[in-house]
Amino acid sequence: AVVPGRQSNCALSVFRPLVQRFCPDKAATRIMMDFSIDGLIAAPFTPMKENGEVNLPMIDPYVDCLVSQGVLNTFVCGSTGEGASLSMAERKMVAERWVSAGKGKLDNVIVHVGGVSITDSQELARHAESIGASAIATLPTCVFRPNSGMQVAEQLQIIGASAPNLPLFYYHLPDMTKVNIMVEDLLDALDTVTVPTFRGCKYTDYNMMDFGRCLIHSDGKYSMFYGRDEQNLCALAMGAKGFVGSTYNYAGKIYNRMRAAFDKGDLEMARKEQHMSQHFLWTLFQHGMDIGLNKYVMTMTSGLEMGPPRPPMQRRSDEELAKIKAKLQACGFFDSVK
Repeated sequence: AVVPGRQSNCALSVFRPLVQRFCPDKAATRIMMDFSIDGLIAAPFTPMKENGEVNLPMIDPYVDCLVSQGVLNTFVCGSTGEGASLSMAERKMVAERWVSAGKGKLDNVIVHVGGVSITDSQELARHAESIGASAIATLPTCVFRPNSGMQVAEQLQIIGASAPNLPLFYYHLPDMTKVNIMVEDLLDALDTVTVPTFRGCKYTDYNMMDFGRCLIHSDGKYSMFYGRDEQNLCALAMGAKGFVGSTYNYAGKIYNRMRAAFDKGDLEMARKEQHMSQHFLWTLFQHGMDIGLNKYVMTMTSGLEMGPPRPPMQRRSDEELAKIKAKLQACGFFDSVK
């Protein structure tokens, strides 16, 4: 598939071990600064069996499903992947399977390593580096929370040091973490707190002023991945290139068509695709969109059984799911994702 805006880091993955072996001090800095993604990054669901166990074999066809939509990058074990509901051992197994299943098919596998404990994040970061992940990302600790950009920078410094050869991204998700910093303040703090592997941010918030100022911070040296699928086109207009989202799992073709139209200057068509995204998302929002409902949509569209979410998220009744499916059918959703 021709992927609009695609910029691959495949060469980095192939040559990283050689570069690090023969010039280790310079290798990390060069790799961090060269790492960027121009295009869609799916935040995959973690497939579960009916008994709640992780269904690792389902990840192999999942990779093929993403590739068939022109989605060649993943952000695993984040909020969509129920990382906070997985054990340390499960998170490692899921990351390993995505890396192995994606070899030769995906451009990048970013592993989320954030958690309640900094030491757990350090362990997950070391593990991600050991299995050949492309990059790592982390939420702030969200029980004992940092309350400033400087404190977030200090956490990133500790975690980044545990994977010195991987690009590191901050995961900004204030709706869930309640860490309501301005990310621009974090970038300012990084002028003082040295984090050599820091590459940018997964920005999942609606503050377009903060996002826009981060895009141009330090002459645009940071990669800012936007994380609100329903505002993808707004972020494109601001200058965003990379996008992380849950609906790219099953609606990647909508967003790739949007990007292709935008790149051609066809704003009318780009708006049409964004409106379709907003239409089906509004239907899901009206039914309290959560991971369980999103997994159901993925199963319907792909034929891959995602299984139930883990508690406290709940399964929906068959009656409610039938109503949702009828609404999605009526708005043309299923035709739009083919």
